[in-house]
Amino acid sequence: MRTKINKYRQIEEEIIADIKSGKLKPGDKVDSESVLKKKYNVSTITVRKAFTDLINDGYLYGVQGLGTFVAKKQMIRGLTSISFSEELIQLGYEVDMIIDSIEEVENSVASEKLGLDPHATLVCIKRVRIANKEPMAYHISYFDPKVLSCEQAQSLYETRSLYKTLAQIGIYPEWVNENYSVKDINEPNVVNQMNVKKGTPSFFIKRVTFDEKDKVIEYAETYFNRDNYSVTVNIKV
Repeated sequence: MRTKINKYRQIEEEIIADIKSGKLKPGDKVDSESVLKKKYNVSTITVRKAFTDLINDGYLYGVQGLGTFVAKKQMIRGLTSISFSEELIQLGYEVDMIIDSIEEVENSVASEKLGLDPHATLVCIKRVRIANKEPMAYHISYFDPKVLSCEQAQSLYETRSLYKTLAQIGIYPEWVNENYSVKDINEPNVVNQMNVKKGTPSFFIKRVTFDEKDKVIEYAETYFNRDNYSVTVNIKV
């Protein structure tokens, strides 16, 4: 029994090593079950166990009738930071941002979250988060102009970070409340910026950001590319 465990782990470790070294690239087909059975002198059950683990961990994906392939690298978020860009950097990604727009708008849902009148004028910042030169997320952030004005938000072009921009005016987010769901991307501009097809499902996150006095300072909605993003949560009893 111990030998079987070592064997499937050996298969997993060698495939992961080939992926990390670049020998196997996203989209490449990995050796079939029959090839791996002969190579490692193991049973079909052992190979399938290795494949199942690697698929569950986001390294591989299977296509019925075609085989098993190397998956795109996912941003596996551990929710260790309220700054998305900082968490990407910690995971070794090369990050960038495309600012889509900074403008004044009306949005009753955002106004309610910010504790304002439904017809209040808000500052809306739309931006695309780039990770390893691919669009990872589309962020839409809303602010009370008394907290962050359109003029102040312009420094985002220099800082490339919303939280650095807020820090410049003495605002420091302390904690956030996030709601996760799945939502199809249908808005033409978001479809274009994310480089996906209309109707593509995404992780959709509604975020309310608070300062150290528990005052709401931001309401945001974010579309995450489902092919490049997942969340891991550790729960201790």
